[in-house]
Amino acid sequence: MLDIGWMKILTAVGMLAFLTVGIRYIKLSRVRKSDDRMPTPYRPLALVTATFDRIFIVTSVVYASIFLFWGYSYRIIYFSCALDLPLQLIGIVLSIVGLLVSWWAIASFGEFNEPRWAHLKHGHEIVKVGPYHYIRHPQYAAKLLASLGFLLFFKEFLFLFVFLSSALLFYFQATSEEKLLTQVFGDAYKIYQSTTGMFLPLLLIQWTKDS
Repeated sequence: MLDIGWMKILTAVGMLAFLTVGIRYIKLSRVRKSDDRMPTPYRPLALVTATFDRIFIVTSVVYASIFLFWGYSYRIIYFSCALDLPLQLIGIVLSIVGLLVSWWAIASFGEFNEPRWAHLKHGHEIVKVGPYHYIRHPQYAAKLLASLGFLLFFKEFLFLFVFLSSALLFYFQATSEEKLLTQVFGDAYKIYQSTTGMFLPLLLIQWTKDS
């Protein structure tokens, strides 16, 4: 198991990185206005997904803050095993990759970032650069990677609930968004769908099937 001091340092660095990504997202989302004349995804689903996503974010930040100041004094559903150290190291890698992919996706999506869950903006177009060249929903994928990383790093089953709930909600939300984008962009988006994966690159999906 990692030394508690190193865990707190890594937690503090992760929180700063998360804050940086959040600020970048907010700045970009304010550059271009939404086009309220465009169709929107299924509103009840978008509302539920957005609400739970924000709850999960707040829960993660609160848990990390408590851990930073009080260590494991306030464990919820903690687990431990003989592979603690390898699992924590894997968790660190997954969390870092999740943050990097999130930053990359936000930067690539640029002015089309929208906190209101897939409200299209003026002049909206299909983004195919950066991680969007490989997967259609890299911001969702990044959050799933990060929550899985938190599960392994903190060894707290709370994040298993966050991961599974997020995966389910993001899948339905992504499906709803893709129906909307197909409606708006037609065959152009269908072609884009055929060359990319929803959350994983097509090459990785194919490799998994072959093996």
